[in-house]
Order: sequence, then C-alpha cells, then structure tokens
Amino acid sequence: MSNNPMMSWPRAIAPSLQSAVLKQQPADFQVTEHLSFSTSGDGEHCFLLIEKTGANTQWIVKKLAQQLKVRERDIGYAGLKDRHAITRQWFSIHLPGQDNPTEISGDEEFKVLRIERNNKKLKHGAIAYNHFAIRLRDCVGSPEKIAEHLTVIRDRGYPNYFGLQRFGHGGRNVEKAVAMLEGKFKARKNQRSIYLSALRSWFFNQLLARRIECGTWQSPRVGDRMQLAGTRSFFMATDDDTQLQQRLDSGDIHIAGPLPGEDAPQVMSEYAELVESIWQNYASMIEKIPSKTDWRALRVIPKALDWRFDDVGHLYLEFELPSGCYATELLSELGNVSDASLKSDEEFNRENTA
Repeated sequence: MSNNPMMSWPRAIAPSLQSAVLKQQPADFQVTEHLSFSTSGDGEHCFLLIEKTGANTQWIVKKLAQQLKVRERDIGYAGLKDRHAITRQWFSIHLPGQDNPTEISGDEEFKVLRIERNNKKLKHGAIAYNHFAIRLRDCVGSPEKIAEHLTVIRDRGYPNYFGLQRFGHGGRNVEKAVAMLEGKFKARKNQRSIYLSALRSWFFNQLLARRIECGTWQSPRVGDRMQLAGTRSFFMATDDDTQLQQRLDSGDIHIAGPLPGEDAPQVMSEYAELVESIWQNYASMIEKIPSKTDWRALRVIPKALDWRFDDVGHLYLEFELPSGCYATELLSELGNVSDASLKSDEEFNRENTA
C-alpha cells in the first residue's frame, strides 16, 4: 500500500496474509493475454504472440519497428504488460504485400511463440481476459485463514480498485492532472490522456473506498447503476426490484461506479452527497475533464481461481481477470505483499541519474 494517504484505500476484509514477497524473480509473476476475437487468417496485419521477460511493451514495439523496418505507429497491441514478469501478449504489424517475417531476434528479452494474419490492426483493449500465474514467496500467515479468505474472493469477488501503477510514482500523475486543469501546467499531447485517466481513476477509487467504509459496496441502493456481468450494459436500481441482491450475490450483475467527466453533474445526481463529502476541493474540476462519464464495476470476481502452498512458505495462485482489472489488487486484498521489483526500479533510477 502506498505511503501517500491519497493513494491508500480500505480493504473489504481483514487481512489474512501478514507478509509476503512478490516479483523476486520475473517467473514469480506470469501473465498470458487472451484476445476478444479470433484472427481472420489472412490480411495485411501480421499478429505475433510474444513472450517477453524483463522488458516492457513499448520496448518491444521499438525493437519490432527497427527489425521489420516499419513505423512504430504501424504496430498495435491490446494492453501494456509489466516489465518485471514473464508475459505473453499479442502485437500486430502492418505488412501489406509482405510475407510473415521468418526471423525475429529478441536476444534473451523476448521470443515469438505464434504468427498469424488478420485483416485489421490490433487495437487497445481488445482483450477478453488475462490469465495469471503468481508465486508469493516467504508467506507469513495461517494457511487455513488465507484459504478461507481466497474462498470468499473466489465466490464474492474483491474491490475493483485501479492499481497504484495507474497513478504514477507516488500519485504524481494525479497531481499533474490537477495542475493541468488549473492551468498551472501544460502537458505534452501524448501525456494529457495519461494524466486525465489517472485523475478519473482516482475519483473512482475514492468512491469505492467510501462504499466499502459504509458497507454498501455489495449492497445495491436505489439509483445505483447496475452492470450486467461481462457486458457494457447498465440499468438503474429501483426500489421495486426485489431480486437485485440475489442477482448481485450470484455474480449476474455488479454495482458500477463512475469515472467522472464533463457531464458528471447531470448523470451523477444520485452521487451528489458522496461527491460533496469525498471530492470536495476537486468537484469543480470534474466538469473540466474533456470526456464523458464512464462506469466501472465496483468489484471483480476472478475466474478459475486456484491456489496451493508448498512446504517452504510459498503460495501459488492461478486465476483469470477481465481486461482492465488488477491482479495486484487481489494480492493487496489478502494482506501485506511487498513488491521486490519496486526496489530494483529505485536502484536503476539512482544509477542512471547519478
């Protein structure tokens, strides 16, 4: 959890894990991306499933552009993946009139697992789900209590917070967004959306935190927007719908919270009291955000969640999450998990700024 109080949010259940270490090695955090569509088998775009280790997504884009002699903007990917991990993700390269590449060298950082063709570029967000295989080292806590906690998460879900990586180091992206909207800071065009996205995500986390504190994050109220699980379909909760709680408990629907935009005062009247109490000094800025209000489920229920303990204190987890949901938030819900990769990042930054 962050040391910045503005970046710390309450958990739904008392922690069962006293301490554990994440990402001591890249193999401790593995992610496999599954697209939301099947490739067409032909077309101008070459799709590569790449396994990368110790490299971020943008670095792979640069290497592919250099080797295949294309522009970086001709390369598509569905989502960003962590550098401190082993990740398998898809990239598309626009190669009209050309055969699939026969040799792509990634040294030790990446290797190509599959090559396919498609008639359209891979667009951001085109992910059905991500599969995670995680090892937590040196776990301190009762295996029985941890298993009970994981059973609750498997059956009822966990808070769908945006992870700290969304907000930049120490929440700086949120601070920059506020300064930008106040006219105190002018961001480059390619950074504006990052900062504004961080601010909207922070607003969402604040509201979710309040619902958890009030004990209503899994209890629908009249006026709540309800989201049909696995869809972008919403409807309003009314006082005569007696089946809402039953549908919520079964995982058929979720309560949704706002990522506010310029139309927030009109579409979020049901949240007026919360806006006043938790957004206070920032409420006037919402109307300056050049986006329409969007909605996100307050919880996420992981699919195929499984776990096991070994005899040296390690916990192994496997599960699937929809695009946009954070595995690190599931781990934080369990308890105190320290990320070893953050220390290596700090050492890298010191070495390169000395």
